[in-house]
Formats: sequence, C-alpha cells, structure tokens
Amino acid sequence: MKKESRGVAFIAIFLSLLFVIMGLGYSHSYNPGFFPDEFAHMGYVIDVIKYNFPNYNDGHIYSSNKLNYLNHPALYYVIVGELVTLLHLQDLFAHVGRYVNMMISMIIITMTCRMIYKITRSLLATFIGGSLLLVIPMFVISGSAINNDQINVLGCTLVIYGLTGLLCIDKKNTPLTADIFLICVGGIIASLSKATGSLAIVCLFFSVTLFNSTILLKVIKKITPKQWLIIVLSILIVVIYFSYMHKVYGRFYPAPQGNPATWYFIENPYTQKLALLEFIDVFLKRNWFSLTTPYGHVIIIDSAIRVGVLNAILVALGAMSSYLIVRKILTNDSDLNATFCFAMAYIMFFIIYLFTIRQLHLNTGYLGAMQARYFFGFLPVFSLVMAKAISSLKSKAVTITIFLLMITGLAVSTYPALIKMTNPQMWQSTKVIEQPLFNTEYGPLTQGRKFEQKILAESNYISGAELKLTTFARKNQGPLTIELFNALGEVLARDVVKMETFKDNEYVWFNLSHARLIKGHIYTLRLTCNECNKDNAITWWTVKKEIELPVFLFSRFGPDRENQYSKGEAYVDGLPIGGSFTFRLYF
Repeated sequence: MKKESRGVAFIAIFLSLLFVIMGLGYSHSYNPGFFPDEFAHMGYVIDVIKYNFPNYNDGHIYSSNKLNYLNHPALYYVIVGELVTLLHLQDLFAHVGRYVNMMISMIIITMTCRMIYKITRSLLATFIGGSLLLVIPMFVISGSAINNDQINVLGCTLVIYGLTGLLCIDKKNTPLTADIFLICVGGIIASLSKATGSLAIVCLFFSVTLFNSTILLKVIKKITPKQWLIIVLSILIVVIYFSYMHKVYGRFYPAPQGNPATWYFIENPYTQKLALLEFIDVFLKRNWFSLTTPYGHVIIIDSAIRVGVLNAILVALGAMSSYLIVRKILTNDSDLNATFCFAMAYIMFFIIYLFTIRQLHLNTGYLGAMQARYFFGFLPVFSLVMAKAISSLKSKAVTITIFLLMITGLAVSTYPALIKMTNPQMWQSTKVIEQPLFNTEYGPLTQGRKFEQKILAESNYISGAELKLTTFARKNQGPLTIELFNALGEVLARDVVKMETFKDNEYVWFNLSHARLIKGHIYTLRLTCNECNKDNAITWWTVKKEIELPVFLFSRFGPDRENQYSKGEAYVDGLPIGGSFTFRLYF
C-alpha cells in the first residue's frame, strides 16, 4: 500500500473511531424516542418485524395509539426490521436501528475521505474535509438515532463519489464500471430512503448535464453494454418500487395519516402568512440553527464555545465556496469541474427546498419544516468544497488557521455527546430511565406540601434518582427529604440533602441506597421539606399532559400527545396532575 493510501486510511479510521465515541455517547445518554421522530421511525421498524413491510395504511407510532405520519420509503425500515428478525433481537430493535446508522455513518466518512483525496491529492485537505462531517452535530446525532436520514446521506455520497470519477475521466485510476455501479447503487439507496434524496440526485445530474455536457457526452460514448445493463436495472428497481406503492396505496409517498403541517392547519386555520422576505429570514435562521445545534424532543446539553467554533467554520466554508465559484467562472479551471458542479447542484436544491416550504407555509401556515437535515445529502459536497479550497490556497497562514479551527471544532464537538457520560451514576447503573421534559411547576415545596411520582421498577434494585429542581434563583437553606415507598406504604429508602448545595435549574442527586425492589411493581417517590416556607423553598419541574383538540380526541389521528413517562402518575398534595415530574432513575 502506498504511503498516501495509508494516510487516507488512517484519517478515515481516526474520524470513524471518533464518530463511534461520540455516537455511543449520544446513544447511551438519550433514550430511544428523544431524537427527532424516533418513535415514528420505530413504528415502521416494528411493522417490518411483524409484517415484513411498513404498514402505510394503519401503522402506528411506537408506544402510541396514533397513526404514523411519516411518508418515507421503506428501505431503512426493511433493513433494520429484517436484521432484527434474523438475529432474534426483537427486544433490542431500537438499539439495532441506532447501530445500523452508526455503521452507515462510518461508510459515509470513509467514502468522503477517499473522494476528497482522489480530487485534491492532499492528506491535510482530506483530514479537514472529513472532519467537517463530525463538527455538524446533527450528522452525529442522525448517525446515533433511529431514522432514515443517514442512509439517505449514504446514497447521495455514493452518487457524488461516482460522479467525481466520471468528471475526472481522463485522470481516473479506477474502471468506469465501478463509478457507474456506485452511482446506480447510490441512486437506488437515496430514492428508496427519502424524497429529499431523490431531489438531491436529480439536482446533481441536472448540474452535471448543464455545466459538463462535453465530458458527459464522452462518458456516454464509453459506456459498454454491461454498464448500460447496470443503469437500466437500477432505474427499473426504482420504477418498480414506486409503481407498486402508487398501485397499492394510491401515492408514491404514502402515510397512514397527515403530517404536522396538516395538524397545525387544523389547530390554527387562520394563521397569518409571512411576507416573502420575512419568510426567507425565518427560513435561513432556522436552518442555520438546526445546522449548528443538536436538538430533539428533549434539551441536549451543549456549549456556547462549540457553537461559536462551528459558526466560524461555517463562515469559512461560505467564504471558500464563494472563492471557488468565482475562480471557476473567471478562469474556467477544469480542475474545479466536479466541485463547481456539486456546489451548483446544492444551490439548485436549496432554492427548490426554500420555495417548497414557502408554498407549504402559504397553504397551512406551518413553519416547522425548516431543518438543515433535509439537505444533509450534500454534506460530502461541503467537505469537498472546504478541502478543495484548502488544497488550492497558497497561503500557509489561512491553511494553518483552518486546520487549528477544525481541530478545535472536533474537540469541542465531543462535549454535547459525552457530557452526560461523565456522570458517575451512569456507569454504576445497569439501566437509566429519564423523563427530561418540563414546562411548568406547582409552586414552592413548603411545609405540609408533598410532591409524589409513581415509578415502575425496571430492575430489582434502584441506586438513586436525580430530580430537576429550581431554587427560584436564590440561595435556600435547610434539609430536603426524599422517600421511596412500596404499595403498602412502607419506606424502602430515604435520603436528606441540604438545599445550600443546590444550583438553579439543575439535577440534584438523591441516594436510594441500592434499595431492593420487585421488577414490574409500582413504587412512589415522595419529596418533602418540613423546614421550608415561601421565601426559603425549591420546587420540582413538571411537564403537563397536553390536551388534545376535540377533532383529534379519542381518534387515531393527530399528533401523539402522550407523556414521555407513561409508566407512573405524578401527584401534588395528593392530587393527580396529569403529567409527570422531571427526573432520572438509576437502576
């Protein structure tokens, strides 16, 4: 193996291992269902386990009585569901879904690094370009969650990799058949994973045809009958799938019920629509936020330093993109053919995406479908643009600055992924159950009051609990008591913590002394403070149970309004509140 090839392999392995560390951090820190749309994706995986295909007629969101709302093609769900069935891992299907995406992510990282080196012949540029993937937080989260985003990115990556080979046909070292095969396989994967994947492929092909028609004609003339057979078969697979879907379900992208835009319109039929410029402003801000910030159905702990470093990297990426595009226009440098084509394809995609969401807003008033994940199929293009600019620049100062910025970005990107893993209780427990949501509180916990949470024993022992408390932004004093009761009212564990040690809006640890439980039984956590008054007290954050509109009530339609913790009720002063307190249980 050549020295350069070993260098590319080392970079790909290093970045893949770093991704695995971060991915495992996210996966073990946040339970299935906490990342975007995970319960809905899990619903289709369950369908495949039961029926070998997603139930696009009557499939349900996992752990809900509501119909599924996702209208994605079936590829990811079939892969995960059949793998779970083959390995008899039905009880661990959610973890299998996450680990499949981790494997897919490592392939994306490896293919991106190889593509960059093939075009730039620079190990430094390869490292910087490959690292860009890992500093985008939602790339790592998507690769650690149950969703079809990552397999869609894989399909686009394979197409982009193959197209670089075709556009560098005079210099390439691999057979043309390999490039055509990658394009066809990638096209199938992207098309059968997500509608945005199909759009990305169309934009890529259109851009290549528009800006490199001469090279494209040369390629077409060199295509052999065997290669034409590969192309025709791949197109046929996609056509057969969508023909079947339309024949059976009446639509190319079916779903058992409407999506969040439909629900929003039903709940808010008279929403005032934004003017075009105001809409574009909101659109850009929300896409920037979702590109730079880890998010889900819970608050993900993050660092302002990490966000600042990523902002600087993305600003540098924008400057490099402008530099390469202007240079290509002014000099017609053939060395920039592939990079320029892919950048133009992304611009086309982004414009179509913007006006599609604009029309959705005009039709429904909905503003929620503004997420950078929709254009993640172009992340390898972002990496290529940055790498190509680095390899083209003559300024060592700029190169060193970008390198140091990327190293810093990689380092700080581990913070949101691993911060919860630094909690020693995570390592000392076999299972952690979390209810992280909160949107209200029930006043100060004063003398005579009691906050109670029913919990389900997930093990035969419980070591402790963390409760999210607010101090009302003041320094309180005195003992706070937690007790664990069984169904007979017997105290199984008790702990007293001094309020002087509390920080506002943070979790507080209560030691339950590895109390013995009976798995599957219901127990009660009771929080009291006998020395507290209204000027010296804390309270326990709570999430209220949302009330459905009458049009959705007692129906299978509409959003899933269930509490994130449905295994036990919460009580304030002996009365049920219809929601739950915010806590972590360590079994």
